Amino acid sequence: METIYDVMKDRLQVTETTVMVTVLSGPRQGDKTIYAEDGRVLYGTPIEGFTVDKTKLNSLCMVGEMECFVQPVENDPSVLVLGAGHVSRAITDLLLFIGCRVTVVDDRPEYVVPEFFDERVTRKCLPLENFKNDLPLDEYNGFIIVTRAHEYDNICLEQLRGYLPTYMGVMGSQKRIHHAFEVLREQGWTQDELDMVYAPIGLDLGAQTPEEIALSIVSEYLAVVRGKKGGSLRKGRVIHES
Repeated sequence: METIYDVMKDRLQVTETTVMVTVLSGPRQGDKTIYAEDGRVLYGTPIEGFTVDKTKLNSLCMVGEMECFVQPVENDPSVLVLGAGHVSRAITDLLLFIGCRVTVVDDRPEYVVPEFFDERVTRKCLPLENFKNDLPLDEYNGFIIVTRAHEYDNICLEQLRGYLPTYMGVMGSQKRIHHAFEVLREQGWTQDELDMVYAPIGLDLGAQTPEEIALSIVSEYLAVVRGKKGGSLRKGRVIHES
């Protein structure tokens, strides 16, 4: 008999959406049911009244009197971090914490050493001028560029240009980004392409330390890939009268 893990492993090999529903309350609390995109039950017992709706993934919903959490069955997101300085190290730690697979690349061998990164991070010492020849770029759903100078930022962006609109962010001051974008325009980048690059990268949190900057960057990445704006939740809160 197939286990839930067998079913999930098999479904990671197909392109259609697979949904797992976890019952959080009621007599079936703790039960998990896996559905195919067309509504077929692949594992577990059908939940009466539930229908697959791809617009409601990663959310809570009520099915009758049961509260359920609906999530897609998918591979862990994979992020490429270009640059291996102090901020990069904090970024990789946070990406691991939220369940991402992480690869970090730098052209300086003394920066991509085990002492600086968690053992789960894939470390690559590659020339920034042609790293794309050694990496499966189409497998990443995010590119975070935190190199040591804007000329290296542009070298990285040029290699990633064909992967827009995948999330792509560049760290730097407004002045540094402005100069970098001027150079890219001269190289033929369109305004539409530049508008798809998140630069300066990150949400406006008033970040100062490497850890705070990393939080700003990873928060923006998560908001973008989840289709959110990254604003404060308090703006939409409902005030209940007593």
